Amino acid sequence: MKALNPKSSRSTSNPILEEVWAARRAISESCGHDISRLFAGARERQRKSGRPSVNLQKQNKDHAV
Repeated sequence: MKALNPKSSRSTSNPILEEVWAARRAISESCGHDISRLFAGARERQRKSGRPSVNLQKQNKDHAV
């Protein structure tokens, strides 16, 4: 499977896609293009939010058939 190039240049007349791609690029750059750091940060923000979340991995282990 080929890795995505975060610096690839795309051109479209769709401003929504341009905005989504710019946001994706900024998020990827903010964690050094490291997926582990990206998810660690997301888990930390989720934990600090105080909002309930669902962990399907735990649910599946508890309800294995």
